[in-house]
Amino acid sequence: MGQGTYLPAESIGEDGLLAVDCFTFSSSIADHLSSASLVISHAGSGSIFETLRLGKPLIVVVNEDLMDNHQSELAEELADRKHLYCAHPQSLHQVIVGMDLKSLLPYQPGDATPVAKLINRFLGFPDD
Repeated sequence: MGQGTYLPAESIGEDGLLAVDCFTFSSSIADHLSSASLVISHAGSGSIFETLRLGKPLIVVVNEDLMDNHQSELAEELADRKHLYCAHPQSLHQVIVGMDLKSLLPYQPGDATPVAKLINRFLGFPDD
């Protein structure tokens, strides 16, 4: 929600099946994420990977106003790999309507050990 002044009221769908929680800031969003059945987030890498590690379905909305496209590149790559859905503000509605959450594949974090060993070796630290 950024730093704007508009605060939407909690929203519950007419049939009671959809509840939307929103907040301006939370020092830890772990509780919100763990109780969510679907997460819609900005495309920051921390938010993306924290959500994917929890196995939650995710739609990321790319900030088109950023000077470089690092958010877009990450979101589109993970969408191509079927780990999440990628949207832009103007396409969010179409993504929600057309998504098939069963088509998403679980994210498997990579092993950083080989990279860490290479860096340690480069810096002259002994292999453990």
